[in-house]
Amino acid sequence: MTSRASSSKFTGQAGRPFLRRIAWLYVIGALCSLLILVLVSYKTYGLSVGMSPGEMRDAIQATPNYLSVLLVNVLVGVSVLLLVVQLRVDALRVLLTVAVALIFGYLMTAFFNLDAANRFIQGEFQVKIRSDAPSPLDLSYGDSLQGEFNNPADAQPLTKAEYTFAGGAGHEVTILAYAAEADSDLDLQVSLLGPDGEVLTSGNEATRRFLRQYDEYLKSEKDAVIKDFVLPADGLYTIVAEPEGASAGVQGAFGVTLLSDAKPSVGLSYNSPPVGATFNAPKVAEPLKQAQYDFIGRAGDVVSVLAYAARPNIDVDVQVSLLAPDGTEIGANNDATADQVALFAPDLKSTRDAVIQNITLPADGTYTVRVQPEPITTATKLSETFKATNKAYNAFLLGPLSRLNRWLIWVRDALTLIMLGLAIAIVFRAEQFSLGAEGQLYFGALVSGVIGLSFGDAPKALLVPIALLSAATAGFLWGLLPGVLKAYLGANELVSTLMLNTIATRFYEMVLTWQLKPADAGYIASDWIPPNGLLTPIVDISGDQLTIAVYLLIALVVITWLLIQRTPIGYEIRMIGANIKFAAYGGVNTRRTIMLAMAISGAVAGLAGAHLAMGVHRKLILNISLGLAFEGVVVALLARNNPLVVPFTGLLYTYLRTGAQVMERDANISQEVVRIIQAVVILLITAEALVSFLQRRRIRRRGTVELELLEAQKVGEPTPAKEVAGG
Repeated sequence: MTSRASSSKFTGQAGRPFLRRIAWLYVIGALCSLLILVLVSYKTYGLSVGMSPGEMRDAIQATPNYLSVLLVNVLVGVSVLLLVVQLRVDALRVLLTVAVALIFGYLMTAFFNLDAANRFIQGEFQVKIRSDAPSPLDLSYGDSLQGEFNNPADAQPLTKAEYTFAGGAGHEVTILAYAAEADSDLDLQVSLLGPDGEVLTSGNEATRRFLRQYDEYLKSEKDAVIKDFVLPADGLYTIVAEPEGASAGVQGAFGVTLLSDAKPSVGLSYNSPPVGATFNAPKVAEPLKQAQYDFIGRAGDVVSVLAYAARPNIDVDVQVSLLAPDGTEIGANNDATADQVALFAPDLKSTRDAVIQNITLPADGTYTVRVQPEPITTATKLSETFKATNKAYNAFLLGPLSRLNRWLIWVRDALTLIMLGLAIAIVFRAEQFSLGAEGQLYFGALVSGVIGLSFGDAPKALLVPIALLSAATAGFLWGLLPGVLKAYLGANELVSTLMLNTIATRFYEMVLTWQLKPADAGYIASDWIPPNGLLTPIVDISGDQLTIAVYLLIALVVITWLLIQRTPIGYEIRMIGANIKFAAYGGVNTRRTIMLAMAISGAVAGLAGAHLAMGVHRKLILNISLGLAFEGVVVALLARNNPLVVPFTGLLYTYLRTGAQVMERDANISQEVVRIIQAVVILLITAEALVSFLQRRRIRRRGTVELELLEAQKVGEPTPAKEVAGG
């Protein structure tokens, strides 16, 4: 009696701390699960802090299929609970692995954004001169002006027209003076005056050759032409046009045109259209870093010089200076004030534009406007780098929840990846490094798609289960093949599964291209699978669907866990995974178990292919997977090959991938950055596996601890020896 009482007392005292630890574990897991559920639902339903409870309820009910959305969010929360309960302390290691990868990814994103501040020194700009004074220039090369001689309606009828232009030494010019109408009685003559006011040349008739050459302007031989005159010096030239001889008092409209192949000696004039270029254009051998433009000014004229980004979406930050004819700087500015932006709108767009306002010109002559980007300080470079990186990471981390359709794509893609993670976890638990899930997926997709296309008139309740069962069978058989090669021929499962993947994908492509592709299709794909052959949607957002594959996945997770933890074959798989020699010594048929592990894994991968065909694409397409099975390897490894943890790691991994797509669209950051994050996750997992490998080598050398104990600690389970002892 005493012995029994003391034994019972000892058991109760030892059990209570254990039960308390388990209770606390469930409490922590439940709190984390609830927190994730609230956060995901808050973003998914588009709720905000300022909403009242009634407004929140209305927003939730206004969401399409809101009950199904809530159910899926609850399942997301449950996956967090399972992570905490199943992995315990190892859950922190999983999250720490992802956190380290995210930190590294942030630094890599910042590295790619080191040139974010370059937008302030790169882009198209324009320059303009504003003034209330009349422009010293009337014409530029290529311009035409119109007028009318001897109009009685004018207070002072025009009898002689004078127009000025800026010319450069050596420039060859042609001047045309012509009547506006072909039957006009005007007989014109034209003269060119130099900068000193002296007549340089004149013309009073147009030859037939000129009439043919300039038929766009000249109407008759009474028009006047100065042909190909070479200007002797830089300066202001004057064109004088007037009626000749008997037509001196004739009324009539006329035109004057100045032609030259030379570049105008000045690019600006008062209130003329702006000129501009592009600073530091990408992929240019000699990018423009500074621009200069000249204009003719008169002493006493009050002008404002504007330099600004050509369009509102350009962020180039310019600075401008004004140089007098003698080269001295008489004005400069880096930024415009808010009042100046309003005053000179719509030319100025922001305070980054520059303006020299109301400056009085000191002398007659040619003035120079010099424009260049404002230099970027180191503080600005760092600030812009981290602003751009924060924007990218905000899109990356919150993008999948920012819209309901993005949430749907995240969950839908996660279903496939979780199935693949389950498939790989089964075979990895047997310590078989099989990578055949890709080929098994392709066969599952092909078989389910062919059945759906061929028997689309069959009842949905019959057709969908048959298609799913057929996909699982196809995956089972294709997974059994490398198991047989491994068990009976000793073939390396890594090599055989990779080769079989190639066979499966090429066979899929061949059937799709030559048998299933419609004759009139513009790309390689099958017809749409009839509705009776598709998985029923539970959430539909503008054609994007989340299907009953959610329920199929729940069943797969439970069945896979029961298979591994509560069945004889599962026990044998775990025994082989812990120590194949120990398992064989204990009477386990290792050949049969290896084959079954690979085959069962293939069946689950085949269902993942059926989901792609019947629930995602709703047809068979080329490259239906694009290496999803290899990402499933990472999902399984992150989950420590625990079927109950795979849903969380699959959701997490797919969340990163969906966030990468959002980041690429919203922040113009290549999703290859996320590929780097994924690579870091794999490297960290590999490093952890390396540590375990070194520990096993040390244990073998010392011979002090059973190898099975280390393996059990790795997966968080009792050792095989303890399992045997415990029945």
